[in-house]
Amino acid sequence: MRRVDRAAALALLAALAAGCGGNETPRLKATALPASAPLAGTTDLRVQLRNIGGRTLALDGVGRICACAATNDLPAALVPGASAMLDLRCRAPRSASAVQREIVLRTSDPHEPATVLSVPLPGVGPGAVPAAVYLGYVAVGDTAVRDVVLPSAVAIESLARPTDGALALEPLPSRADGARGVRVRFAPTRAGIVRAALDLGPGVGPLPVVAVGYDGVMAMPSEVRVPTAGNGALPAITLVVTDDAPLTIGRVEYPAGIQGELRTVVPGKQVRLVLRARGAAARSGAIRILGADGATSLLTIPVLAAGDDRVPAA
Repeated sequence: MRRVDRAAALALLAALAAGCGGNETPRLKATALPASAPLAGTTDLRVQLRNIGGRTLALDGVGRICACAATNDLPAALVPGASAMLDLRCRAPRSASAVQREIVLRTSDPHEPATVLSVPLPGVGPGAVPAAVYLGYVAVGDTAVRDVVLPSAVAIESLARPTDGALALEPLPSRADGARGVRVRFAPTRAGIVRAALDLGPGVGPLPVVAVGYDGVMAMPSEVRVPTAGNGALPAITLVVTDDAPLTIGRVEYPAGIQGELRTVVPGKQVRLVLRARGAAARSGAIRILGADGATSLLTIPVLAAGDDRVPAA
């Protein structure tokens, strides 16, 4: 009789455990919300993650997504019934139709530890390939070029000339597949960063171009961007001499709200400029590196305050 009672008790306990979700496992339900319309070449995605299982779901991470990056941090885990949002910013595809992007979510869901979610991204229409051009650091007197393929509808011969004299657009012969393009040429005549948006005509939009000219001294990075809020350190600027003359700095001029300190790395060859911003006092302007006499300009480094996309004049 005792054996029968014990068996019944075990069965009852098992039933109660099952009814309370004790035998359930974590389960992920991922739902992609409609993507935002492309704006300034990017589009935003939101994915709702919900644990519909009976155990805590561990979120191990998000796999690499083509042309997308997460803009928020996910919690380490979701208890049963809890949910979280995954926010992504993606480069809008150069396509007239939507392009599918696969998002891989790694969790402790035993049924599907690598959940693959296919999400459509609205395209911005045909455009230049690549969609932006970076020509890097180029010595004054030298030249760098980059070829860009354009949609067949673009009238290359009628493209507007760049307003910056260091940049030029040169039509290229048609390729075997019928595609045409232009060559972006950068021939700096002075040191400093060049930013431009080359007009490729209606329906294509501007082509962003960034290049840096240097003459005797190279600054890395070549410009300073002040954070939105708060005091704090800015990225240090490394100054490297590129010719045989020793690097001798007599004085440094800073815009309002910026302070700096020179630290020698390699005597006569390399110096690090350590910068700090004083919060709201920081203003757009330029850092001017002056030679041993305290008057001869060696280099001008633009400083952009938050929300300012202009490049101060040298």
